[in-house]
Amino acid sequence: MSVFRQAAIRTPDRASAALRSLPKAIRKERQMLHRLGFDESVIEEGIKAALANNTTIEKELLFSGAIASVDYYSRLARYLVLPFESHIDPDCVTDRTGIDRLLADPRGLRLDSGETERRFAVVPTAGDLADLHLRLSSRPEVRRCVIITTPEAVRAAVWKTGEGRRLTNAVNELMVWEPRFSARIVFWGKQGFLLGGSAATLLAGLLFFPAETLLLAHIIFTTLYLFALLVRIAAARARPRPRALKPEAEPPDLPVYTVLIPLYREAGMIAQLSESMQRINWPPSRLDIKLVCEADDAETINAITRARLPAQFELVVVPAGGPRTKPNALNYALCGARGRFVVIYDAEDRPHPDQLREAWNTFRQSPKELACLQAPLTISNVGKNWITGLYACEYSGLFRGILPFLALHRFPIPLGGTSNHFRIGVLRACRGWDPYNVAEDADLGLRMHRLGYSCGAITAETLEDAPTAIRPWIAQRSRWLKGWLQTALVALREPGRLRDELGLLGFAVFLANTGGMILSSLLHPLLFVSVLTTGWLLLHPASNPGPLQQILTGIDLINIIASYWIFLRLGVSKMRKEEMLGMRASAFWLPLYWLMLSFSAWKAFVELYHAPYLWRKTEHKPSEK
Repeated sequence: MSVFRQAAIRTPDRASAALRSLPKAIRKERQMLHRLGFDESVIEEGIKAALANNTTIEKELLFSGAIASVDYYSRLARYLVLPFESHIDPDCVTDRTGIDRLLADPRGLRLDSGETERRFAVVPTAGDLADLHLRLSSRPEVRRCVIITTPEAVRAAVWKTGEGRRLTNAVNELMVWEPRFSARIVFWGKQGFLLGGSAATLLAGLLFFPAETLLLAHIIFTTLYLFALLVRIAAARARPRPRALKPEAEPPDLPVYTVLIPLYREAGMIAQLSESMQRINWPPSRLDIKLVCEADDAETINAITRARLPAQFELVVVPAGGPRTKPNALNYALCGARGRFVVIYDAEDRPHPDQLREAWNTFRQSPKELACLQAPLTISNVGKNWITGLYACEYSGLFRGILPFLALHRFPIPLGGTSNHFRIGVLRACRGWDPYNVAEDADLGLRMHRLGYSCGAITAETLEDAPTAIRPWIAQRSRWLKGWLQTALVALREPGRLRDELGLLGFAVFLANTGGMILSSLLHPLLFVSVLTTGWLLLHPASNPGPLQQILTGIDLINIIASYWIFLRLGVSKMRKEEMLGMRASAFWLPLYWLMLSFSAWKAFVELYHAPYLWRKTEHKPSEK
C-alpha cells in the first residue's frame, strides 16, 4: 500500500499535508499520471527518485524502465486525441540550422512531407499535458497538423537527416579552425626539408667520414636516450598525493554526464559493457551513454538492438567517410552529447562505480581551467602470462606514477585513450579530437595545455584486459607510437611557439617524455649492437675500440640497465600486493618486451609514411573475472 494511501487511512489531514509538501510541478505531474491510468505504487517510486535527483516523475519512470517509452507516449497521444507514431521518416525532415539542438532536447520536430500544410511531431511532457490539451482544443486547425512521437524517434530522425553535414564537420573542423593542430598533413614543408637534409647529411657522413660520423651519432643518441629517462626517474622518486576534496555534502542536482563509447566489431562485448555501465553510481536519468558504431558494422549494431538496453543508452551510427578512426567517431557523436561533462570508455572497460562521482567532485572544487581528468587504467588479467604481467607493470608506472606526477606539476599530460573526463564546453572550444591522429588522446592533452588549460588525475580506476599474444600487442603498440610520432611532428612545427605556450620547463618535459618515449623505443636495439660490437673488439687486441668508444659503450650498458630498472621500479612501486605477485615471474622477459617495443616503434615509423591514418583495431573478449 502506498505511503499516501496509508496516510489517508490514518489521517486525511496528514495525507493532504504530504501532498502539499511536494513541489507544485511534481503535484501537477502526479495528478496527470493518475489521470493517464498509471499505478499509484509506480508513481510513488517515480516521485521519490524525482525528488532525490531533482528531475521529473516522467523522466525517472522512463529511465528506470518502469514504463516503456512507446507505451507512455501513446497514452499521452490518446489523452490529447492525436495520432501517435513511434518512427519518423528522415526523408520528411530538413537539415535546418540549429537542428542538432534536438539531439539534446528532442521536444518537437517540423516535418516536410511535400504537402502545403505543415506538420509537427511533438514530444509532450506530463506536466504540460493539460495546458497543451486546452490550446489544441481551441485551435482545431493546429490539431490537424500535430502528431505525438517519442524522444528516441526525434533523435533518430535528426541523426540521419544531418549525417552528411555532421560527418564533414567531424572530419574538417579542427583543420579549418587551426591547421597547425591537425595531423592531416604528416610533414609540413619545413619539417620535410629538415628531416630530408638530416638524412642526407648522415648518409654523406657515413660515406666520406664513417668512423667520425658513427662516433658523433653514438654520442648524440646516447645523450638523447639518457635524457629520455629523466622524467621516469623523477616520477619514480616522487610521491604525488591525490588532491584532497572538501568533505562537503554532495549537491542533489547532479549534472547530466555523457559517456561516449566507440565500438567497432564488438558484438561479443555488449553484455559485459552494459553490465559495467549500469554499475555506475549515477542516476540513470542523468546519464547519456552513447554507443558509437560505424555504419558498416552491422553485427555490433544488431547486438545492441537485440540487447534492448535501458533508456540511458543511445546507439549512434557514424556514416562512412573520412578516416576510419576512433577520434572521428567521437567527434561525430559529440554533436549530440547532452551532458555538462563527458567521459570516454572502451568496450572492455569496467570503471569503478564511483569514478564519475570523484571526477564531478574534483571538477566542481577546481578552477575552470582544469579541463580534463585522467582516471588510472588497471590491468585485470595481470597473471595471464608474461605479456600481461609486464603490460600491467607498464600501466601501473604510467597511470599511477608518470601522469599524476605531470599533473601535480601542471606539465603537459599525454592522456590515455580511455577514462578521460572532460568539461564539455572546453572540449568543444578545443574542437574535440583530431580525426587524423591515431593517438588522439595524447594529442588532445597537449593541445589543451597549449590553449591555456590543464589536466589532472583522479584515483578511481578502470579495469581492462591486456593483449595476451605478441601479434595484437604489437599492432596496438605500433598504433600508439605512430600517434605519438604524429603528435610530436604536429607540436614541433613551430618549436619557438610551442616553447612559449608550454614554458621552457614544460617544453623540456614534453621533449623528454614524448620524444623520449619515441627515441628510447627506436634506439634500444642499437644499444645492444654497441655493447656487443665493443665486446667483440675487446676480445681481439688488434681491433682496439679506443677509450672514448669504451666509455660510450659503458654508458650504453648503463642505459640498458637503467631502462629495465626504472621500468620495474616505477611500475612495481605503484602496484598492489596481488598485482606484484601476479607479475613477478614476468620480469625475466623484460629484455624481449623492450625489443618488441622497439620493433613496434620501427613499424610505426614506416607506417607513418605509407599509412599514417591506419587504425589497427585491438580485438577484445569478455573478461574472465
